[in-house]
Amino acid sequence: GTTIAKWRPSIHMPREAARIFLRVANVRVERLQAITYDDCLREGLWDYGTDVETLAAFQELWQSLNAKRGYGWEINPWVWVIEFEREEVEE
Repeated sequence: GTTIAKWRPSIHMPREAARIFLRVANVRVERLQAITYDDCLREGLWDYGTDVETLAAFQELWQSLNAKRGYGWEINPWVWVIEFEREEVEE
């Protein structure tokens, strides 16, 4: 018969199975509207042409995800900014 491995969440996988390691490089709190064009790119947003257009796209995305929960762009909530660096690990 066929043996089916039981799925396990990645948090429970052995360290040897990890493909990448991330190190927290910086943690800070800032107002949402303090986000910059470069921050938008680091968040995974595409470059929409100009910095103004890219920031507008981020604002629209933020609204679509958070406005209904009371954290719209105009509220300018405090947000956690967590920066990661890829860590090279010797095998």
